[in-house]
Amino acid sequence: MAPKFSLQSVLDLRHEKVELLEIELGKLLVAQQEIQAQLEALQVQQAGLFEELNTAQSGEIDLFKMKSLRLEILQVGRQVESVSLDLARKTREIEARRARLIEARQSEETLEILKRNRHEVYMEELQRSEARAQDDIYIAQAYRNSSQGE
Repeated sequence: MAPKFSLQSVLDLRHEKVELLEIELGKLLVAQQEIQAQLEALQVQQAGLFEELNTAQSGEIDLFKMKSLRLEILQVGRQVESVSLDLARKTREIEARRARLIEARQSEETLEILKRNRHEVYMEELQRSEARAQDDIYIAQAYRNSSQGE
């Protein structure tokens, strides 16, 4: 039976950290998609308002309607700017979390490599020990055969 890896508890903690960061990154990506959808909806709304304003400016002009459309366009424009800033913030947060995840994975992989190397050393020592034991058996048999033959 292979000996217990002395840093197994550290490896387990690092693995849990990687899993936690992956979950957090997934949540951030979903939130980013929601913000992106919200931004796209606002842009469609804004384009519709511009089209409506364009229609209102042709033919019979209703100044009150045009004023309200312009105010609504300004309001939607501010919402677009706000949501765009939220999206940029979320993107930066995602990139930071992604960097932390990469670092955590590298740290975990380092311990995994140490664990594999330790296991390989153990297996090599075990093979050498078994080979020595087998050699001892062969030597003992040869000695016994030579002693019986005399």
